[in-house]
Amino acid sequence: MLRASRVRAALIRSLVLGTAAVTTTVTVSSLLVGCQDENQPEYWVEKLEDPKWRPRAVKRLTQFLDDALTKAGGDMKAKEVVDLENKLVLPLTDVYVKSYGELDTQTRVHLIKLLADFRDERAIPALKTAFEEFAKRPRKTTDEADIKWAVRAYGEMKSKELAPSVIKAFEKLEAHTQLGGITYRDYSEAMVAAPSADWAGTLVTFLGQEVKDPSQAKTKEQAKDQIEPFRDQQFWQVTSAQVLGELKDTAAVEPLLKVLLTPAKGSLATTALLALVKIGKPSVDRAIKMLNADDPLVKFHIAELKKAGGEEPKGNPALPIAAAVIGMAGRPEGIPALIAVLNEKIEDKDKALVARELAKIPATAESKEAFKKAFESIPLETSVQGTPALALLAEAAGQFYDPTLIDWLLSRAESTKGGGEEMTALQQGLVMTALKLAKPEQWDQVSAAAKKYHMEDLVKGGDAVVKSCGDKVACYLAAIEDSKNQDQANQLAGIKAGYMLGVLGNASTRDSLLDALNSIDNASIRFVAAQTIDYLTPKGDPAVVEKLNAIIAKNKKSADTEKAAGDTPLQQVAYRLHARGAS
Repeated sequence: MLRASRVRAALIRSLVLGTAAVTTTVTVSSLLVGCQDENQPEYWVEKLEDPKWRPRAVKRLTQFLDDALTKAGGDMKAKEVVDLENKLVLPLTDVYVKSYGELDTQTRVHLIKLLADFRDERAIPALKTAFEEFAKRPRKTTDEADIKWAVRAYGEMKSKELAPSVIKAFEKLEAHTQLGGITYRDYSEAMVAAPSADWAGTLVTFLGQEVKDPSQAKTKEQAKDQIEPFRDQQFWQVTSAQVLGELKDTAAVEPLLKVLLTPAKGSLATTALLALVKIGKPSVDRAIKMLNADDPLVKFHIAELKKAGGEEPKGNPALPIAAAVIGMAGRPEGIPALIAVLNEKIEDKDKALVARELAKIPATAESKEAFKKAFESIPLETSVQGTPALALLAEAAGQFYDPTLIDWLLSRAESTKGGGEEMTALQQGLVMTALKLAKPEQWDQVSAAAKKYHMEDLVKGGDAVVKSCGDKVACYLAAIEDSKNQDQANQLAGIKAGYMLGVLGNASTRDSLLDALNSIDNASIRFVAAQTIDYLTPKGDPAVVEKLNAIIAKNKKSADTEKAAGDTPLQQVAYRLHARGAS
């Protein structure tokens, strides 16, 4: 019996110890699960559920992304980065959306920036929340920068789902605030990069809003009060004009023209003009109607001039503006319209402006003759905003790239009646254009004229390249990108080479010049190169536009701010070629 008791006791002891062993194993296993490695992202993802841990968790998860990108050389598509993205995007998005109102500002902004950096469509609910919450309660301080990071992501992702929320926040973002100051550029660039046709109505409405320019205020107090609203309107209306141009929305043509016709919106004029050029033929067709003084937009312009404090003008004060739209677009239907105006009785300064715009359109025999006739009818003393009108036209004649004009240019230098500084400036301007256009066989003739008018230094600038290259296009291509010609001291050689590429070249020359653009650093030479590309593409060409846009985009992202700034002529040419090639 004792034996049986011992056996029973041993059995019980064995069972108890066995149970204890199992229990201990389970406990240890649970402890191991609960003590995950904090050097793994999963650990911090779990911590997102706890409000007390969220700030630290967001910072730590951001560090994981930074570390992964460093190891991957900044490649967001690297496997280790994508693996991390797949672990983080959904839980982070869920936290931002569901806990938006509970998060402290710093944590919330860090969180949306982290999500925005992924450029992942799974984060769209969070990005959408950022825009919509801002639209409900607009922020003003720099620490409330959710939409700055969200709109950067939108600009690259181009999500149609986000577009309605983007425009809602745009309507509330004030450029004069601290937040606006650090965000408006990002917002504008993103909207231009990813325009939505659904925005058109809102953007047109913005273009119609009144602008009060502080520089035109009657008192210092008025000027001070107008500064902040002016900055806001600049942001809204510049962005609206740019986006409407990208959309090529024909309904925007008249609102954009009204911007040009409103004196108080002079600071918006260049943007509106380029937007009209992008829209193309509809803009030109409407501008041609404005050449008639009875057009409703002309009457609108007169009313705006009077509102600005001016006297009621005579004739058609909108004529130069209409001509600028027609000339800038560079479409062939503009030629007969401008020639017809030149044959009417108009003021000499207007005639000069119309003739200048005529020279921007791919030339015909008729347009060249109309240009010369207008030039010869304008008195020497005529000025346009303080600049001698004939000097403007002397320079504009170079845009014809026609060496057969040289005899006419030199004869005008001889025969134009007058004297003084105006006459000297005109003669030198005419000879300068002749130097740009002269072929090798004309060089001695033009050089002699240059010496006669005391321009020997300009002859030296082009002499070497003309005598070295002759009629060889390849030689001029080498000269325009030669590093020594990029220096200001030698730039005349590069400028002359650029004009000779237009005089002697063709579409193949243009393509080679496009390839050479990255080697051309001098702003003046780069301007001539852009003008030459324009001249050698008289009917437009989508492939050329694409190449120009690629160069502009690349330079914009580079550290070379001077080259990026020098791309403005290229952008204008891209717009013109697009407008010229569109039906």
